[in-house]
Amino acid sequence: MSDAQAREAALPLDREDLVTVLEVVLVVAYLLVYIWIIEPRSRAYAAPGFVLFFAFAFLLHVRHNDTAADLGIRLDTFGRALREAFFVIVPALILTAALGVRLGGGVALDPRRTALAFLWGYPWALFQQYGLQCVIGRRLSGVVRGEVAHDLTCAAIFGALHLPNPFLTVVTFGAAYCFCALFRRCPNLFALALAHTLASTVLYHFLPPEITHFMRVGPGFFDTGGS
Repeated sequence: MSDAQAREAALPLDREDLVTVLEVVLVVAYLLVYIWIIEPRSRAYAAPGFVLFFAFAFLLHVRHNDTAADLGIRLDTFGRALREAFFVIVPALILTAALGVRLGGGVALDPRRTALAFLWGYPWALFQQYGLQCVIGRRLSGVVRGEVAHDLTCAAIFGALHLPNPFLTVVTFGAAYCFCALFRRCPNLFALALAHTLASTVLYHFLPPEITHFMRVGPGFFDTGGS
């Protein structure tokens, strides 16, 4: 590292950086409030909650002049991004499935129900990747110096959103780190969401519920007997 780069890395955050950090804090705080307080009260709050999130996210994109390509909302990189994502996650998922079978398996596989669950799971995975890459990751890219530090920070935030489920917290931390690195190499939101959906499906159906707690987070985790 040159002297100029070292001085730049040592510089404190300027006013714009502090505002950006505040934006991320507000987003994460809102998600935590939604997970722990709003959503458990009633499903009726789900739609307004998502609308509010997307409205704030849209304002952030406008303020920072984000383009669709910046956010990975594109098709030209889909094939490459999907290949790279599968290259990273498929070996781990094969090992997970094998381990799950040895441990007695998870929720029974039913082709029709599993296919429907996969289709319904894709929009949810797309939302999570959007929040991780386009909102949290995009904003932190300008204030967290270094690619590894950036990806670790994003992964830590994403993992924390899956508390108090210990399994999901650890798994999503590792997965988020990989997804952030993949997104930086070849940004494509749709490909990452597909890989995310596949991973969630394998974890849910192959690992015992005693480990996954049915993939629930927040107060719902305790409904599965978590402690």
